[in-house]
Amino acid sequence: MIKRILQVLVVVLILVSLVVGIIFFLPAKTTNEQRIFTSKEISNLKEISLDGDFDVNVTTSESKDAKCTFSKTKKGYVPNEYELESKIENNVLYITTNSKNEPSFVLGGETLNVNIDIPKSYKNKLSIKSKLAKINILNSNSEDIECSTTDGETKISLDKICGNITADTHLGDIDLKLPKDEKFNLSAKSHFGKVTNNLDSNADSSISEKNINLSSSDGNITISGN
Repeated sequence: MIKRILQVLVVVLILVSLVVGIIFFLPAKTTNEQRIFTSKEISNLKEISLDGDFDVNVTTSESKDAKCTFSKTKKGYVPNEYELESKIENNVLYITTNSKNEPSFVLGGETLNVNIDIPKSYKNKLSIKSKLAKINILNSNSEDIECSTTDGETKISLDKICGNITADTHLGDIDLKLPKDEKFNLSAKSHFGKVTNNLDSNADSSISEKNINLSSSDGNITISGN
């Protein structure tokens, strides 16, 4: 009886290995979705809020519109896939993903990515929360930048410091690049990581604006010049 059970288990393991192997070598499928928010729609925005399980890339341009591109790469069997949700409500642009409420059997994976290009003229709050993904911000003119991620790298590169910057992560690194000739008020702490400030002479605690607060539980923090 025991021998028979072991034989059945071996057969099951072989079949599972074959299925996983086939899925592993199957080509990934990528789908793209784009949403454009016109200059009229975003003229009174107080905040741009991104909150979801996706990598985030933020860029700026001379365009008066905000362009959001959502990419999803799926491999294998993934039920209850994430879908992009976006809306403007109470002068806040929300970009997020729907939640997976029901647990299900998953034999594969999906990678989500949001690229958003915002006008250089936008000065108000930029808020980004991403759980297990990366955040990358390039040359935002927002006067209030807030980034938070559970386990992912945060990169911010600015040609000009327009206001306050807050970034915190649990297990990821923070890489901040700033203009070499601008002063700022800096607080940078990592419990188990290393803090490297190559712009130490630019840090001035007497400044009441341009407050930069960086924190990581278990990651490195690097501040350098552009």
